[in-house]
Parts: sequence; structure tokens; C-alpha cells
Amino acid sequence: MRRPLLPMLLMALVSTAQAGTWVFVGQGDCPGPHLGGNSGKEPAFERCDAEFAGKTALCYTTVCNPGCDFIDLPTKDCAGGAELADVYTCVVEPPSGKP
Repeated sequence: MRRPLLPMLLMALVSTAQAGTWVFVGQGDCPGPHLGGNSGKEPAFERCDAEFAGKTALCYTTVCNPGCDFIDLPTKDCAGGAELADVYTCVVEPPSGKP
């Protein structure tokens, strides 16, 4: 059975264009609206997309159950707080290629 190639290619292009990277910026805290989290010592890569670009993940790595929180606040606006976590910002690269 042949599957349509065009829809699969379009889906791959859309997901690639919106993919981003978490960039470690230091240690600290960032009180703000909480949008969920994940277990582990690094933020889940799929949470860094065009919608979350420039916003913050806090990862608590020195506790018994490491995990990350996603904060709905631009990392540049973080004002500190009482916790100590690894702070990441979501960086989304524009699609490469010529216009």
C-alpha cells in the first residue's frame, strides 16, 4: 500500500521548522506561571518550539528525583527567587534555506 508522500513531507518540514534547542544560561530561579514539567536532569526537547521561544525551564538536578519546570516567562525577565536550579532558555532557529 502506497502512502501519500506530500503530507508526510509537509509534516516533517513543519516539525523541523518549529524545533528548538534548550540553552543553559546559568543557575538561579525564575518565579512565574508554571506550565508543567518533566522528570530528568534536562528539559524535554519537544517543549522548546516556536510558541515557547525565549521562555524558561528550571531543572533541579541535585535532588533525589530530578526534574524540570517550564515557566511562562522570558528568561531575560527572570528576577530570581528562593530556589537554586539550572536555568535554560528555549532558542528556536529560523528555518534554513534561501527564500
